[in-house]
Amino acid sequence: MQEIINFEDRAVAFIDILGFKSIVNDALATSGKLETLKELISLLNKAVPLLDQSVSDDVPKELIPKHIYISDSIILSAPISSEKMADYCGLSVLVMRVIQLTQLLLSKGCLIRGGISTGNVWHGDSNIVGPAYQEAYKIETETSAPRVELSASAQKMWENQTGANSDMCLKYRGSWMVNGLNSYYILNDSDADGTIEKTFKTYINTVNCKINNIQNESARYKWWWFKEFLESEISRKNIVSL
Repeated sequence: MQEIINFEDRAVAFIDILGFKSIVNDALATSGKLETLKELISLLNKAVPLLDQSVSDDVPKELIPKHIYISDSIILSAPISSEKMADYCGLSVLVMRVIQLTQLLLSKGCLIRGGISTGNVWHGDSNIVGPAYQEAYKIETETSAPRVELSASAQKMWENQTGANSDMCLKYRGSWMVNGLNSYYILNDSDADGTIEKTFKTYINTVNCKINNIQNESARYKWWWFKEFLESEISRKNIVSL
């Protein structure tokens, strides 16, 4: 049956998992590395569905972000607004999901890069088309840093609706981007037992290990960039004793 194409006003994120190509090449060259590739593919298959399971039953199904997983890319989209939930903001929901994916993949030693845009798009079960998707994809291809940048339309919407009260997105080095290190979304976020501090220590160890062991200069640059962003967040949030 042919799908009916109906364009909607949606927020769209295009996310690329960095280093995936080298993981595939390593798996082809070394049998012992094949398991690493299998684990990453399994994670990518399960990541969004697992996150969806944590959504309250009160949230209408159509407001939960749709996703498509293709090779080393994840594409997400959500309606901008809803008549069923007055306080619903699709852009905020998408930003939240990107933060969760950033931290999940970082825990597995992977960085992400991407773009978020808003506007017309049709998101079917196995395909997505429309200007908003094209712009999100274009943003990802034009930035070398491991960040998920906001388009001009997404930035304007964020500042008008949410930005003044949230650091889920922030301006860093001249670009508005998702704050993938937002500590609110750390698993079991309760700093009574130092969860945040422990998690950031783990992030630091992961980053330093990558910088010390990666030979490819392009990949090293990405981890150096992320290290500087990590250090800026530690300073900004006053995460002490690191």
